[in-house]
Amino acid sequence: MKDVWAPVAGTRFFTRNGEGLYERLTEQLYLRVDEVDETDAEEVCSRFAEAFESRAPVCMVA
Repeated sequence: MKDVWAPVAGTRFFTRNGEGLYERLTEQLYLRVDEVDETDAEEVCSRFAEAFESRAPVCMVA
């Protein structure tokens, strides 16, 4: 699913797919400024973990 970032009229903020309130930090980086629930926090953590692992794979040795 592609994220659709839409500006909130009369503010400097955006919404992602019509949900949440975000501030644009860069062209591809947004900071959520409203309350974050547990599902949102888990999504962020898993995305960071996936991105980190794809850049620096870890080899576990027993």
